[in-house]
Amino acid sequence: MTMSVDAQQRAAIVEAVKRVAREHLRAKNATDALSHYEPDAIVAGNAFLYPSFEQFAEDARDFYRTLQQIDLAVWDEMHVQVLGEDAAVLTATVRWSSTDTAGVRLDLKGAWTAVFVQRDGRWRICARHESFEPHAHQE
Repeated sequence: MTMSVDAQQRAAIVEAVKRVAREHLRAKNATDALSHYEPDAIVAGNAFLYPSFEQFAEDARDFYRTLQQIDLAVWDEMHVQVLGEDAAVLTATVRWSSTDTAGVRLDLKGAWTAVFVQRDGRWRICARHESFEPHAHQE
């Protein structure tokens, strides 16, 4: 693959994509979380492919409606492959814990991959897949 970006541009893209990924992981409401996606993003996770971005967004809004607090939001490893000046892929391992309004704690550990595109100066997710360990703890 031939890169159309030099080393300095590549480093800047890597940092920009990592920054957006960190913001996304720490989003405390659906509006913030969904703002990191393209409106027609393709989303899959744990053997499920959402039929539309709107269906994913509806599920995200339902989840965040009951979110009381984020207890842990950490990317343990982050690898960014720059595809060009306006596209990159981030693959990472993640740990995320939260408590909902009923006091139920959710602990997740898994892997996350997203394709980011830059449009109008903003890096956003156009495709994403996540998978979590099957023994994710829920109390």
